[in-house]
Amino acid sequence: MAPNGGLVWGGEMMCATSIEVSNVSSADPVRALSAVAERGFGSAREAAQAVLGLIHELVGLRICVVSRVDLAANTLTVIESLDKANTGIETGMVVPANEMPCDYVVRSAAPLQEYDLDAHPAFRSSPFRARIGLRSYISVPLARSDGTVWGTLAATDTELRATTEAHLQTLTVFARLLVFEFEREEQRDALAAHAKMLAERLAMAEELEEERLRAVRLQTVLEATATVSHEVNNPLTVLLLRLGRLVKRLSPEDDDTADDLETALEAADEIQRVTVQLRSVVQPISTHYLASKARMLDLAASIKDRRRRS
Repeated sequence: MAPNGGLVWGGEMMCATSIEVSNVSSADPVRALSAVAERGFGSAREAAQAVLGLIHELVGLRICVVSRVDLAANTLTVIESLDKANTGIETGMVVPANEMPCDYVVRSAAPLQEYDLDAHPAFRSSPFRARIGLRSYISVPLARSDGTVWGTLAATDTELRATTEAHLQTLTVFARLLVFEFEREEQRDALAAHAKMLAERLAMAEELEEERLRAVRLQTVLEATATVSHEVNNPLTVLLLRLGRLVKRLSPEDDDTADDLETALEAADEIQRVTVQLRSVVQPISTHYLASKARMLDLAASIKDRRRRS
């Protein structure tokens, strides 16, 4: 039940908003039925309001309702209503099911047609019916395509009004139309929910794929830095040893050569320092290479990021 008294059916709020029914004469019921059957409705609620208006015109009873009956909970919920007798029956109201003839219609899965409920032993003592003074009554069950009965399409009045077999057949046709509209709306809502679920799963799959690609790129970078460090460090060790030996063999007066070797040693030491840093990278951070669009590993930032994480 919605807060404002409307009933949520198939995910859509249904309230007692009046829908104007096109002019229909009780003298031409065939044309009226054809007009409703061929009309396209925007919702099951709209179809129900149109049907209730036509039942009022064709059958002559002033109170028309679509109800949902829960036998286990003993509740009758008015899904849609048309109350020209001003009895207070309105969309969204819930009453004890066993206090209304609709309970019998759902339990028996059969139509019910009574000229005077006050004269019927099973219904004359029903508290709610008696309180609002319902007399003449006609109703048919609303059965799903699987055969289960979930409610009724009913017309009633506080005054005695005779109904015919033709009226009962009219309600039967309208009931089938309403069941079709409600089931179509339920299927549409179910498809929308399924589509939403698929979209959420797709978004999750895309997120996981992006995470996988990031992991692959990270692994590639880490393997590359380890390879560079290893491949550079081996010949670098030999270079440092040779440069050290050359320094030892220099004569004291060969200042220029000593200066060149010292510079070479400093450069080799810097290379060795970089190889050590490469082995310390666990979270690569890239930056633009000079002014080009190419990117390179920001070694200092990558090591700082590691230190922040630790």
